Parts: sequence; C-alpha cells; structure tokens
Amino acid sequence: MEKYIEKERAIDVIADVDVLVVGGGPSGIGAAVGAARAGSRVMIVENMGSFGGMWTNGLVTTLGGFNSWLRPYRRCVDGVMGEWLRMSATRAGAEDNRSWVLSSDPEVLKFTADEIIQKYGIRPLLHTWVADVIKDGDCVRGVIVENVDGRKAIKAAVVVDCTGNGDVMARAGAAYRIAEQLQPMTMPFFLAQVEPQGSVGYEEELVIPMGPEAGYLGKEMMPYTTRRRDMAVDNEVLDRAYERGELPFFGGPWFGGLRVNYPWVNTTRVYGSAVDAAELTSAEMEGRRDAHAIVDFYRRNLPGFEKCWIMSSAATIGIRETRRLVGEYTLTGEDIVENRRFPDSIALGVWPIDVHPQKGENGAHDMFVPLPYQIPYRCLIPESVDGLLVAGRCISTDREAMGTIRVGATCGAIGHAAGIAAAMSVQKGCAPRKLDARDVQIELIHQNAITE
Repeated sequence: MEKYIEKERAIDVIADVDVLVVGGGPSGIGAAVGAARAGSRVMIVENMGSFGGMWTNGLVTTLGGFNSWLRPYRRCVDGVMGEWLRMSATRAGAEDNRSWVLSSDPEVLKFTADEIIQKYGIRPLLHTWVADVIKDGDCVRGVIVENVDGRKAIKAAVVVDCTGNGDVMARAGAAYRIAEQLQPMTMPFFLAQVEPQGSVGYEEELVIPMGPEAGYLGKEMMPYTTRRRDMAVDNEVLDRAYERGELPFFGGPWFGGLRVNYPWVNTTRVYGSAVDAAELTSAEMEGRRDAHAIVDFYRRNLPGFEKCWIMSSAATIGIRETRRLVGEYTLTGEDIVENRRFPDSIALGVWPIDVHPQKGENGAHDMFVPLPYQIPYRCLIPESVDGLLVAGRCISTDREAMGTIRVGATCGAIGHAAGIAAAMSVQKGCAPRKLDARDVQIELIHQNAITE
C-alpha cells in the first residue's frame, strides 16, 4: 500500500482530566457516572450524535442483561444502569419488571442519558472520533481526537475504552484476539401499521418458564424468546422462502417495542468485520437492502403485515463481535457453565451463551442459559499496557463468554466498575492493575451495584 508521511504539527490540548471515557454506550455511561460519583473529573467522548450506543443509535430496544432468565427471575444489574432504567420507565420509555428483556423507547433513553451526564457534572463531547493514543512508554496518557474543530488532544490520568470494538486498546498496542469469522451484524428497524396476529396479546411481563437450574433453551421455550408474542409469524413459510431465494439470509425474526401496531424487528444477518471500514460500509448498505427485501416479503405473504412499512432503521448497524482484549484473566464459557466464583467479581452476567451461527443457518439457534455468573475485575486489565481499562463486550473473554457478556446491561455494569476503578487509581496514585478489587467492590455496592 502506498504511504504518505503526515506532516508533524502542534495540536491543542482541549482537556486534562482524571478519567477519560471513550464511547458513550451503556458501558461508557456506566464508566463515566461511576468515576464521577467516586470523585473524579470525567470527560466522555462519543462518535455518534447521541449517547446510548446500541440501545439508541443501534436501535436495540430490548434491553438485555438486567434480569435472570431462570426462576426466581432475579434483577442482577443495578447501579448506574438501574438509575437510567428507572428514570426512563417513569417517562413510559422503558419497562421495569421481571421480563427476560425489557422493551424500551430509544428516544427516551437518549435524552435520559443526557440528563444523567449533566446531573453528575460529566463533560461530554459528541461527534468525536479517537484517531490515536498518547503514550508514555507502556502507559496511556490520553488520546488524539478528530471532530469539526479539527485534530485535538485530550490528556487523562486513566482512559477507559468503552468503544465496543476496542479501538483505544488496539491503538495503544494492547494484545487482543479476533475470530476468523465473526458473529453477524444486524440492522434493526421499526415497522408501522402491523396488526397483531399472535395467539396471545401483548404481555406486560414475559418470563421464560425455566429453572432454577441452568440448561439449554429447548424448542418448547422458543415462543418466549420474542418479546412480542402478539406478532407471531409462520417460520416455516419464511424458511421455505429463503430456500427458494425469495428472502435474504435472516435470523429469528424477533419482535419487540412498546407500541402495539409499531413493532421493532430483529432479523437481518449480515456478515463481515466491523473493524474494517470497507466491510462495515458494505454491511450497513446490505443491512438496509435486506431489511426492505424482508419487509416487502412480509407485506405480500404474512397476515397482519399487508400495510406495513419501515418507519425507521438504526443509525448504525448492530455489532455483536469484534476484538477481545487479552487481559490478566480470560473469562471462558466453561467458567460460566460451571458457575465459577471469583474473589474480584465486579459485575453479574445473566444472558445465555448466545453465539449466532455462521452463514447458512437461518432462524433461531441453541443457547445455554446460565445461572447468574460473576465477572472478574482482571478481565478489564490489559496484560502489558497501563493507564487503560477496557469495558463492555471487548473485555478479556473467549468467544462463548463474549456471547453472553455482550448485552447492554451487562456491558453497563462492567463499565460502572471500570469507571470506579479508574477513579480510585487516580486517587491512590497507582496503576489500575495494582488496585485491591475489594475496594472497587465496596464502592460499587455504595453506588447500588450488584457484584454477587
């Protein structure tokens, strides 16, 4: 590839903070608020035009990770995520019950996130991309950003990578893993003018009648894995249409949303790498094309969908898997199945081991539903880079474990812990890896989080 030597230039330092959070999704909101409540000066930067990540810009309206799927259906994530959920629920923008996922309104989540950031005195910067990191030896000291103001520097004692894709850790030289074939991406969308067709009406609370023992989600439970059972479709009709070439590759479909005639749809499956700009561009375009092809088929062939149309699609395609940190500990699928306990647990996960299949398998897929499991602090710490913590789906896991920690509430709980640890690291004048995890746990509990 041809090279161009960029001219050296001085750039402005626009901030010098204790904790810089990069990425404004659930993990980023958790980290920023956790650090601010622990007494740090905090800045958060986000490349989209609103906070909320996949929950808002990615149009993932079904908030996963709050509640265990198994009896007695315990709430397993609180803290910052719980505050965000409750504030949204008071505005009729989210459910707050025992359901396996909690339907939400992305518009309410957006401005509620704005209010939370302002409430805790966090300095926000939207429409801002991280271009590089500032390092002193093996220690991250800040980042270089690009936005409408040009190229700028932000200094920080500790940076928390909440990008989902591990953009900061990769630029910092931290070791990471990435699978040869990644889980598919999804372009979710809202439909308008759909008439309910299910055998049951919209259920205000929907639990999956499993457990309390862990186990595989059997076929008899599959009707419960779409939040909107009033939006039933004939999956055999869809499968045969795919075999005849009348439908693009798809998953589910899974329906959600809070409005009766305006369901949210999760069905497109697009393969490629979201850390390759050309592939990501192609995926975005393919996702929209497939969404319209699928809805055209629904309109012609499915009862209740005769008048439907796409009211809105996600501002960015939903990404399930990219880079995974090589950290001080790698959480594995076996750890989760065996429900291993960790003395440095900083969050609980509850989502099934949910690894979407390689191309060629349509519809639903097998999932192991675990007991609520612990996530160790060591998974957030790079092996050899200091001044940096990693939160969200790109922490140190194998692929099976990543298939369960990747949902929003779990990512937010991990981010909450990372923010507190970053603040404590600054206050104690030590690297995050030198912290006593018990101190982080104590502050998490003080901030109403759940760690065991």
